[in-house]
Amino acid sequence: MNCNKNASFTIEGSSLLPCSKKHFNFHLSRMNFQIIKGTVYRLDHTPCCGAVVQITQVDIATHAATPLGYAITDKAGRYVFSLQAQPDMKYELSVFAPLITD
Repeated sequence: MNCNKNASFTIEGSSLLPCSKKHFNFHLSRMNFQIIKGTVYRLDHTPCCGAVVQITQVDIATHAATPLGYAITDKAGRYVFSLQAQPDMKYELSVFAPLITD
């Protein structure tokens, strides 16, 4: 089993309008411990400081959603989560634009 598997996706800055929210669904590999990290960028491709990234666990059978936590992006637009992935769950990232912009 390859423990260094990486996947990434890009969210255009125009999708992160003030007071808006975006959802991104993904499935994790069968490894129990997962690290999810990324960077949020503005429309002009500069890092987005102060955006909120929330992770939610969704039961595949019942569709019940449970928020697991959130992270606020740093000055470089970076966030990181660690979690114990469950095989019968899917995970959703929600990205919220910063309330205060420079």
